[in-house]
Amino acid sequence: MTCRMLVLAAALIGATTPLAAKTLAYEDNKLNFKTCTGENVSARWVGANLSLSQPGKSPGDPSATVAFLTWDGDCATFEWDGNTGTLVIKQGGAAKPGDIVHFVAWDGARWSAARTGAGFYLARIADKDDAAPKARMKAAGDWLAKNNKLGVPAADTLAKSLSEAGGG
Repeated sequence: MTCRMLVLAAALIGATTPLAAKTLAYEDNKLNFKTCTGENVSARWVGANLSLSQPGKSPGDPSATVAFLTWDGDCATFEWDGNTGTLVIKQGGAAKPGDIVHFVAWDGARWSAARTGAGFYLARIADKDDAAPKARMKAAGDWLAKNNKLGVPAADTLAKSLSEAGGG
């Protein structure tokens, strides 16, 4: 068997495991999510603010606060607190500082993200039809901790938060 065939076989085996099929994590300069009204938007950091754009349109003026659809279908907002270096998530009138945003992506899947410099570190947690996405958080966090080969700090933050939230 050639080296190329061994690499392909290993990739196929890894991709067929249930966790690999559910877990995808990477760093990106934007966050693709659904707004509270169900619109598909992308957010990009502009300093401490976020600029939003819809598919095929130019980004809008930066705003301090962005509204997004949460995993449970509620509306929440997040913003960056430059004084503490944390995200502030507001839902139902309550504000809490944190490191992670749990949002619904364009395809309806549940994702979590942490800020990393001028972008985000993202992890796919559950599919659109998954009735219990929070049950997958520990497995996703453990997988991410094990596979953060580049030592990206935001990936470590996301892995720790997901593992703890999932009961780890």
